[in-house]
Amino acid sequence: MLRDVTGHQFTRTIGSNEICYYDRGRGTPLVLIHGMFGDFLDWDPVLEPLTSSHRVIALDLPGFGGSSKPRGEYSGEFFVSTLHEFFEQLELSEFILAGNSFGGQIAILYALYDPDSVSKLLLVNSGGFRKYTTEEKALLEPRFNEAALAALTPEIHAFLFSGVFAKASEASIRYLEKQNAKLDWVDYPAYAHALSKSVRLSLATYLLDRLRDLRCPTLLVWGEKDQVLPVAQAELALTQLQSGQLKIIPGCGHAPQLECPAEFLRSIQPFLSSPPSER
Repeated sequence: MLRDVTGHQFTRTIGSNEICYYDRGRGTPLVLIHGMFGDFLDWDPVLEPLTSSHRVIALDLPGFGGSSKPRGEYSGEFFVSTLHEFFEQLELSEFILAGNSFGGQIAILYALYDPDSVSKLLLVNSGGFRKYTTEEKALLEPRFNEAALAALTPEIHAFLFSGVFAKASEASIRYLEKQNAKLDWVDYPAYAHALSKSVRLSLATYLLDRLRDLRCPTLLVWGEKDQVLPVAQAELALTQLQSGQLKIIPGCGHAPQLECPAEFLRSIQPFLSSPPSER
């Protein structure tokens, strides 16, 4: 059962779009960005525990979850500018920024854009550390174009998301059920458009050679058995960071906050509670 977020879920108007988000707790702000096919409830098992020490803000990116799903380009600049205005509206001047998978790519882009606001960066099985060839993009992009995504079925979902979790569990069953429920959304066609554009952006956004420009302490948290983005990518990323750490969670897949929440929390708590270094 997904957590009841009644009373902690809000919306903000950013430009012409509505952004849906969770906001609860007190202390240093911690902003959580979900991955592809996701929404803020992809952090569900760790939301409440994190509010004991932080103000936790978990948002649905534009195009995802309960946020608006405009037609148009979903560029890195679009996501970063939306986040920047969102943070300004919430009067967040300094915060810890976390992202899972595609959300990690967006988090890195934002930390590079506005380094003074990001005190620490938490990258959970993040994308952006592999350069896709022209041939690979030509193979992958048609599989995730708007028409293909609009035609997804529960059967295709079962295959598509089979690599997200290291093993079958209640968490993996709930995740698949949530994805299947999206097929009945009234705005599902708009969601398929946003997904297709976001997948294209993710494949094109190579960030390994920009990691050395990050000024803030950065923690990489990775599931040991990630079949989507293997742990070797995290080990390579670590070599490029000025101030980096890597925590590997044994027996866990691509979304450790969902699959192994207790181990995930233990892995990040020392990093979250440590004082930010001088920048």
